[in-house]
Amino acid sequence: MKHLYAVWIKIDETLPWVELEGEYQTIREAKKTVKTVLNSAKIKFVKVSEQREHVKALITAKARR
Repeated sequence: MKHLYAVWIKIDETLPWVELEGEYQTIREAKKTVKTVLNSAKIKFVKVSEQREHVKALITAKARR
């Protein structure tokens, strides 16, 4: 029986686990891909007013079939 590996990441405790696209034959291959993905991640800093109500960020994931 051949095993494939998927990669799940969790940014912090307030967000759910997110599965990255793709399946890998080895853990080493999966780790290499994760490093590439994390190094190319886009991060945005947004200035907000102190008067503003806090908004909870949402993530939408497409279901796999």
